[in-house]
Amino acid sequence: MSRYGIVYLSRANRSFDRAWTYRIPSALQDAALPGSIVAVPFGTRKKPINAYLTELADTLPEHVKESDVKSIASLVSSRPQVTEEQITLAFELKRRCYCTIGEALNTMIPPAILAVGDREEHAARLTDPDEAMDLLDAGRLRSMKQIRVIELLLEHESASLAEIRQATGASQSVLRTLRQRGILTFFKQQTARELDTWSDDALTTEIPTLKPDQQTAFDAIVHAGEKAGKGRLSEFLLFGVTGSGKTEVYLRAAEKVLSSGKTVLILVPEIALTPQMMHRIVSRFGHRAAILHSRLTPTARYETWQRILEGSVPIVVGARSAVFAPLRNLGLIVVDEEQESSYKSETMLRYYACDVARMRAILNGAVLVMGSATPQISTFWRTETGKSTLLRLPHRISHQGLPDVEIIDMRREYAKGNVTLFSEPLRIALQETLERREQAILLLNRRGYSRTIICPVCGWQMRCPRCDVALATHSHPFRPERLPQKMVCHLCDLLTAVPEKCPACGNDELMAAGAGTQQVEDAVSALFPESRLLRMDQDTTRGRFSHREILETFERQEADILVGTQMIAKGHDFPNVTLSAVLSADQLLGTGEIRSSEQAFQLMTQAAGRSGRGLKKGRVIIQTVQPDHFVVRTAAKQDYETFYREEIVFRRRMSYLPFGHIAEAMFKSFDEGAAEQMARVFYNRVVALIRRYGGTFSATEVTEPAPAPISKIRHRYRFRVMISDPSLESLSRLVFHAGDHTKRLDNVSFTLDIDSWSSL
Repeated sequence: MSRYGIVYLSRANRSFDRAWTYRIPSALQDAALPGSIVAVPFGTRKKPINAYLTELADTLPEHVKESDVKSIASLVSSRPQVTEEQITLAFELKRRCYCTIGEALNTMIPPAILAVGDREEHAARLTDPDEAMDLLDAGRLRSMKQIRVIELLLEHESASLAEIRQATGASQSVLRTLRQRGILTFFKQQTARELDTWSDDALTTEIPTLKPDQQTAFDAIVHAGEKAGKGRLSEFLLFGVTGSGKTEVYLRAAEKVLSSGKTVLILVPEIALTPQMMHRIVSRFGHRAAILHSRLTPTARYETWQRILEGSVPIVVGARSAVFAPLRNLGLIVVDEEQESSYKSETMLRYYACDVARMRAILNGAVLVMGSATPQISTFWRTETGKSTLLRLPHRISHQGLPDVEIIDMRREYAKGNVTLFSEPLRIALQETLERREQAILLLNRRGYSRTIICPVCGWQMRCPRCDVALATHSHPFRPERLPQKMVCHLCDLLTAVPEKCPACGNDELMAAGAGTQQVEDAVSALFPESRLLRMDQDTTRGRFSHREILETFERQEADILVGTQMIAKGHDFPNVTLSAVLSADQLLGTGEIRSSEQAFQLMTQAAGRSGRGLKKGRVIIQTVQPDHFVVRTAAKQDYETFYREEIVFRRRMSYLPFGHIAEAMFKSFDEGAAEQMARVFYNRVVALIRRYGGTFSATEVTEPAPAPISKIRHRYRFRVMISDPSLESLSRLVFHAGDHTKRLDNVSFTLDIDSWSSL
């Protein structure tokens, strides 16, 4: 008797993303199972293409003729690589995101599933390290990505091509160019399949006693788990001030769930930025825990995935993509620091990990715990509308409590003639901190040396010829003591020299505007030459383990001051840090983003929360020219609920999340006219649908096609159409239908994103 398989192509556009029926050859009938990846003949293609086998059937669908059915050519995977739950998720993601079933499933599995076949991988080393150093010294490289590759290999001697691409952001073409110039040598190296293992002997035996508030939260989560059932959502918001012990509640709840035979998924914003939490999880669960993150080698990711798939590890910890980990029988899902933007994918499949976590909780009957000291406005709103239950941890577990916070009005400092980066109170506080042999953290959320170069005479500004943005000034990233500054585009990594005079008016006294972390580092060194400094930003964390090395060095108290961008404010616990400073709160405000106030509050509060987490009282200094701004005032007090009450009124008035949703249709092309033309066609389609269906879209608003705020990136012009509606369901149906029925132009790329985190 013939058996048939229903498949979805792994690479299909939406016009033919549907179920296709194939005959399963007798030789494959025992091995071809739902979740398998198969190769199938399709259309006029000469070679079979990959597809996902989603279900089996004994009979053909009514509309399919036996004579039209082709046979599956072969199995690509020796066993199923996606689970039944993941297939269900793929259909739901297609309904919520503008994607195909194949794109959804491709996103869920690591690329190495199809790529890792043997123990060899391609790697690279510098052909002549001395010559490479001379290239850096001479400033003959015109791309920051080329510089980053050379820096990485000067530090680590060799690395796999996959690791180099991941760590530096360089494309394969950048690596090929360096090889063609004789700078790199490619070779093959053996790849160990062994994963990190942890001995049970290293497991911690010191489990802290829960405080009353922690115990109450733990009891509520456990009770909900005992009552949970498939098909309904049991969600909690664990809302606790910084240092209130949220992690211990997660771990204790995870232990309870594991003891009942179920599995646990813990999401964190970025593995590299949370080594302390990773250490706690590993020391508590040992070999039972698997860690998934972007810095795993392809082979390690493959092996970790296979262990999860076969059920040999019951707890998975990872960043955004780990939300798709093929755990079965989930009992608990934790989303730590749920406010972080890194949970939203802005490329390829534009999914939001928190929404996927909710879907999985419903499908498994698992408890979902969202944790944050500064929750998203829409997440806190869910607790007020009964969709989520609020659990409070209002006190720090340390006896010192919250740090003392001081807001410094920089207008007064400027009036006194102090135009440096540091107010007098901050300078004194840093001096006292160093004298007590304590540590300090300084936050400035801009990397580089200065924001840009301008002419004070005519106002000329140095801008990127490829992108619609100003170039930033950087000290030379590898040899700053010997080399002149360079101008860098933070979008395309163009590298160019600082001009000697203004090209517009000839003025030879150009001015740097806006400080970056490199300038802060120099200023601290000048003020306190004996201090030991570390800087943590995108420019100092290119290596695979750079984040961890910097944080561990600071934790060992081998540095006195840590200067950095937002990555230094993310959940770190340094007991000897007694001073935390936000150097320019104003830089965080008024960015033009819908979430700008929320994100500024979160970052200031998180930065303040790094101070005084040990036995010593902490102090926080916030420098600003807007000391009365409600975001600054509430962040200084770590008073989230007052901030929430003000912000929710604004959100309701503007019909922003959680009261409305916005879809962004983006059109990009090297041809400006073509991008605008396709945007206009899409806009007309949306308007026609609104007119046709009348009342269904009575609250829908649509903007005419216009250049995006950043109108050009890497020579590609960007036009967009914005559509808003109170109903997510209505908005999705409208824009997806319009997208599917808009004639595509070959030279224009088109993306649709709903509730994007970036509107630039």
